[in-house]
Amino acid sequence: MRPEIESELVKLKKDLEYYKNTYGFYGLKGGTETEDMDYEELSFLKALSKDIMPLKVKIGGVEARTDIRFCHSVHVNSILAPMVESEYALRNFVQTLKALIPRADYEKIRKSINLETITGYRNIMEIVDSKFFEELDDITAARSDLSASMNLVPDDPEVMRVTSQIVKISRSKGKGTCVGGTITRQNFAAIAEGIVPDMINSRHIIVNVEKAKKVGLNEVPEAMLEFEMDLFSVLGLLKPEKHYYYNNRIELNRERLGKKKVLYSLP
Repeated sequence: MRPEIESELVKLKKDLEYYKNTYGFYGLKGGTETEDMDYEELSFLKALSKDIMPLKVKIGGVEARTDIRFCHSVHVNSILAPMVESEYALRNFVQTLKALIPRADYEKIRKSINLETITGYRNIMEIVDSKFFEELDDITAARSDLSASMNLVPDDPEVMRVTSQIVKISRSKGKGTCVGGTITRQNFAAIAEGIVPDMINSRHIIVNVEKAKKVGLNEVPEAMLEFEMDLFSVLGLLKPEKHYYYNNRIELNRERLGKKKVLYSLP
């Protein structure tokens, strides 16, 4: 790691500790799917989270074997499979994990899936009634892709209703619940109070909802998005070829904070 990146890492770790203690930050999240992160960036997130909070990584697909091996090699705390739309996809994910990760380590890693399309929602009972669902620790209702699959926007009442049902059904099966997707200062409270998941995640930050309620439902999303902006700045230094992309992410977060209107959209 270059000296200037190491210096920025030290600063970010100090800030992350503060945000954890002050705003209820629970974990960091990265991924090789829509997050578009390579293994160097994920290793940076692992170094950032070390000794502070868990790291969850969304792999590129339910059978993304190279991603799974990497996650195991750097000891991520949780592996998340995207786009689980059927019992078969869930079964494939669990069986692939068991084939690649030694049993003792498999038991330690938290296992998660995204339910993020209307197809997945329509198949939800088939998914949650599967014996492979018992292997999971938590379920994320991801509103960006869910709303896109419904040809609606993330804050549409019908998207909120379906998201709430995913959380309710998953909780009834004893699983932890999380809601993510296009989190803004304006919609955070509606999700926390109307859907009531255990966790809410932005692109890279996971927060505990009960702690967020105690701190303030306006202050917490602002802290999430502002910390991400600092993180994007450092990731742009780490990966100069992605500097334009990370600058766009910063501008998008500013829009979600209500500080600036941008003319493009990123998921």
